[in-house]
Amino acid sequence: MKIPTRFEHILGDERLSSTPLIVRVPQDMKKFEILRRTTEIQGGGILAFLSGSSGCGKTTSAWSASINMADRFESVLPVPATVPLREISAWLEGNIPDPTKKSLLVLLDGREASDDTVGLRQFMASLNQLLRGRQDVIVVWPTTSDEWKQELISMARTVGGNSLTPKSADVTISGPPKSSWNDVLERLFIQLDQRLEDLGLSSDYTEESITNSDTVGEFLGAVRDEIAERVDMVQISQDLPEILFVVTSTSAVVGEANRLRRAGTMVLKAEELVGYSPRSEAGKWWQERNSSPQHHLAYVISLFRAKLVTMTPSSVAYAIAEYGPEDMRSALREKGIGKSPANADTTFKSTDFSKYINGSGVNELTSTTKGKTSDTVLDSFAFIQGSSASRHKVINQAICAIAEKNVPDFSASTGRFEVDLGEQDTYADAVIPFGERELHMEFHHLSDAHCKAASIAAYIMKKLRVYSNHYNITPR
Repeated sequence: MKIPTRFEHILGDERLSSTPLIVRVPQDMKKFEILRRTTEIQGGGILAFLSGSSGCGKTTSAWSASINMADRFESVLPVPATVPLREISAWLEGNIPDPTKKSLLVLLDGREASDDTVGLRQFMASLNQLLRGRQDVIVVWPTTSDEWKQELISMARTVGGNSLTPKSADVTISGPPKSSWNDVLERLFIQLDQRLEDLGLSSDYTEESITNSDTVGEFLGAVRDEIAERVDMVQISQDLPEILFVVTSTSAVVGEANRLRRAGTMVLKAEELVGYSPRSEAGKWWQERNSSPQHHLAYVISLFRAKLVTMTPSSVAYAIAEYGPEDMRSALREKGIGKSPANADTTFKSTDFSKYINGSGVNELTSTTKGKTSDTVLDSFAFIQGSSASRHKVINQAICAIAEKNVPDFSASTGRFEVDLGEQDTYADAVIPFGERELHMEFHHLSDAHCKAASIAAYIMKKLRVYSNHYNITPR
């Protein structure tokens, strides 16, 4: 998981909404209000410099002003860092909107230094001309180097006097106080649908990182690096597989599974797994280990990137009718389910298993059963499920075959089934090449009577115990 450490990273991350992540810093907001009043008093726009340590929140403060004082500031207009210095003035002429009753913050970010003295002077001169006629515009330039800032201020005042860069335009940004840094991290985690436990971290670690960091950016960077060390590096060094659980049952399976996974990603939720099956053997085993961040079920789920998808009875029945062994296909024909490529494709595409592997995702999860399943399909699935103890492999092979037909990257034909994991009676149901990675598939075919979140949770926790022991993630 990637933790953004700079505000511009947040703006470019489609997973995140920037507004809820901003912590209002009153002393910094007062400085932007002073800038606004300065433009009103002198009747012209200004060039201001935001100084402070890297990661203190200089860029964030500009966006915060536009959000927290929306009655006085328009939304920030950022100048792309790709626009060359000598072309900024032309860019501004073509992109600054018409004046309103509010002030407009124009952000010149990502420009720490330049040896183009002539170009810089030309920019200052043209900017001075522009701002004389636009008292609503405040150009803000974040800097970390005091020497560079003083050079810019000197040149600005040489070109435009104190009216281009008045005394109040030399702004030092404080950034959010340490007491709010945990809140910043929690807001990020909420949007990323993560918790400390998912990443093998503890509150003691975050408190220590806050103490040892000078800025909020440095703190977030430390958390980012620790996550990489505890998750990404462990996955790589121990060659951990990605596990996909596929549970099939009656139509209620979708709603029951939804209680245990996250929308969109299908990632398992540790707290819910234990909560729905706390008295199972696996549930008790995980509760004992959850006291340690390095052995917590949530962390293990992250390490194995464990996800849960489902298939409804019709999709399973038509997969067997299409790709199952002849004796099972014959039994299904007697029950009224015959070979039908169209039905097999249609019913499979409706499953969240299909939507997960084809990348379309499921962004909303409910526990409500939709539609009615015919008696023919229910009878056929009951037969398949009843055969799963002795015909588990061929059932899984048929399901994977229909998956490959509809999603060619899911390469079931080159996959392996009932793969020995190297320990006694420990097997992966299937290992399937999927694009540039492999999926360890674990199938669970449930009767209607056992189609409950508790049963699914107990099964998944038992399997995750096997994997975590096999890969020496948890003590036995």
